Amino acid sequence: MKKSLKMLAIIFLLIVVSLILLGYSEVGNLDTVTAKNGTFININKEKIRYIQKGEGQDILLIHGTPGCLEDWDLITDHLSKNYRVTAFDRLGNSFTSSNNYNYTLEENSALVHQLIDRLELKNVVVIGHSFGGSTTAQLAVEDNLKIDSFIMVAPPLYGINPDILYKVASTPVIGKGFAFLMHLTKAKGVIRESYKKSMVSKPELLTNEFLNFRTDVLSQPKVLYTTSKERTQYNEGLDKISPQYNEIIKKVTIIVGDSDYQNLMDGCDKFKKVRPQTTLHILKNTGHFIQMQNTEMLLNLIDGHLETRKIERNDGAEN
Repeated sequence: MKKSLKMLAIIFLLIVVSLILLGYSEVGNLDTVTAKNGTFININKEKIRYIQKGEGQDILLIHGTPGCLEDWDLITDHLSKNYRVTAFDRLGNSFTSSNNYNYTLEENSALVHQLIDRLELKNVVVIGHSFGGSTTAQLAVEDNLKIDSFIMVAPPLYGINPDILYKVASTPVIGKGFAFLMHLTKAKGVIRESYKKSMVSKPELLTNEFLNFRTDVLSQPKVLYTTSKERTQYNEGLDKISPQYNEIIKKVTIIVGDSDYQNLMDGCDKFKKVRPQTTLHILKNTGHFIQMQNTEMLLNLIDGHLETRKIERNDGAEN
């Protein structure tokens, strides 16, 4: 009996060690050569995938967590008719690497500053969704002379409580092993069902191509680990910047759905009260994925923001 228990303990330990080692490897992560869209640029030893379309004033799109630049597909073609649109995979997401990433809002903001410089973007309007919206808030607090204004789409702006699974998957040493285990087991099914549940109002978007791509991209071990680390460190990052919201100088537009998470909607309302000059739009019958669920209205609001800024700049030049 003792020998059997000892053998089981050894087998269990070997399995745990194997999962940890696999978690620190690239097994299960997609090779960049399989990316059908985009160009890669190296910044601080990280390989960043991005796309760029159109000509004119620069618009930079930042996706959420987890996510990919394809999250913006429904709006990039429209915007690129009049503007130069850039979208990218954030660190640790989709086809972008995460070799030296500590999973903070500050690092995401730093990458944006570097992208703006490397891609020579000017007079940039930054549009961020979800975690990308929080990154946009970080950018607004920091300010950058090359950024014109900000649009935050469904942004968490104050503290959130991460699920227990994210806490486990972000645990030092064993976290990456747990993320690899999730990759092998439940991740794809959970991701697929999550999209079906959240996109019930737009079932026509949930094609096999859409679901297969996103389950493959979002179930990568590195993405599962990135998501877990970002969500467990969310509060710390938001706590740092939220006291400075009232000091933001440039134009801010916030767009949120009335069917989104209650604490997220409360945070957007709180931001508006702290900084009254903020433009806040609440979309009816719309959940978290606004760019997919209410694309036309989002585009109208973005166009309105851009047109207002154009008028404001012209008035400023005349004065």
